Amino acid sequence: MEYVIIGPILALLVSMKFTDYKSKEVEAKLTALENKIENVASVIEQSEADAPKKTMMIVAPVAKAVKDLQSAIGV
Repeated sequence: MEYVIIGPILALLVSMKFTDYKSKEVEAKLTALENKIENVASVIEQSEADAPKKTMMIVAPVAKAVKDLQSAIGV
């Protein structure tokens, strides 16, 4: 008689504890992923800010060389 009452209550308590454990585990993973996404976003913003500077560093010597070549040729 007692097994009819205690069994389902015990199963309910165990399942509630397991559900709580799994939800906390998923929440921790979600927090870690959110932190990684924020890091990636900041890296992307930084690279977007540095891209024009790096492009000018690459293009400026080429433009100067073309200008010198044109003046040497007489164009």
